[in-house]
Amino acid sequence: MKRILLLLSLAFASIQPSVADVNTVPVGIRPCCAFGTGLKAELGSVPVPFYSIKNVLNTEDVDAHVFNDGSSSVIGSLIGTSDEVNGLIFTNKGGFIDTAHVRDTADFTLYLYHSIKNRDSDALELALTPELRTRRIVFNNLDKLDSANNEEAKLAGLLAFRLAQWHEIGQWYGLVSVGGFKEYPSAFSPEDLYSNMLGALIAMEIIKINPDISQDAFVVLFPQYFRKYLKMLDAQDEDTTIEQLKKLDGIWWDSNKRLPEKWVVKTRDYHYSLDLIPNGVTKGTPLSLQALSDLEQYGQLQLVAADKIDSFDILPAALKEKEIWTHQDFQMIANISKSVDDKNANNRNDALTMKLN
Repeated sequence: MKRILLLLSLAFASIQPSVADVNTVPVGIRPCCAFGTGLKAELGSVPVPFYSIKNVLNTEDVDAHVFNDGSSSVIGSLIGTSDEVNGLIFTNKGGFIDTAHVRDTADFTLYLYHSIKNRDSDALELALTPELRTRRIVFNNLDKLDSANNEEAKLAGLLAFRLAQWHEIGQWYGLVSVGGFKEYPSAFSPEDLYSNMLGALIAMEIIKINPDISQDAFVVLFPQYFRKYLKMLDAQDEDTTIEQLKKLDGIWWDSNKRLPEKWVVKTRDYHYSLDLIPNGVTKGTPLSLQALSDLEQYGQLQLVAADKIDSFDILPAALKEKEIWTHQDFQMIANISKSVDDKNANNRNDALTMKLN
């Protein structure tokens, strides 16, 4: 077993520790979580024996929060040795919640909020690490934001969600964030964007109540608020989550396939909106950032053409030739991804409407 864990840690390449402060840009993702339970892995084409990822949590496991500065190793997250634990939780009102996605967007909301709040002028440009294209956020006329109405935090949450939307696209088109592995299994996973939006909303609430919050204070408060929202969504215990995942085996995911093979996940959600309904449940709790859309006149995520990406060759010429993509291009790109996946015999995109309660 030690040899297996060593191989895995080498394969997934632990991220080196860093010291996070209020100006730290969060890394793109936490090293978690593919949809399913008891997931198996392979190194290249060699299956790793006796290894599986349970990948599920109880609400009380949502405890320590570590600002995502890149100090968590992939292997530590997978085998549960890091301070922060992540996985899937089934909720009767929110479907499956991926805690890593919730935390990622919450962290980015805080970072963007601090960037806006601590600006030196009413214009600002943030350069972020590339994800197939160069990512930047361009702000202008920020002095027009209404602090009394929490608009800095609202704009931060909306843009953090836009980053999450792009990340789903990047994963489908071959993004490599951690350890040299492409992230195909996570692209457009049915629970991802709902979880991301939940993270934005939680962070926005924390900031509204604590407008001068520090990163250290946010880290302490976040688990309390997260557990509150999980309770509101009627979160279930670990055994129930496993039971519900097993009902979807062979439909939404495939226990016979090994990470990082794309078709571990068989059913995907390519719908891009600021109004979301959770997948897999009836009478689910809707989430929305739609009322904040006008704030994007003050800040916009831009994806700027960089190196040639061969996987983008399937896109229309007019889109490939555009120097800058924005959220207005996302649905077209996602639709093309869906059209490709729909032709694959492994896909079960028809099963997205399946309900578990």
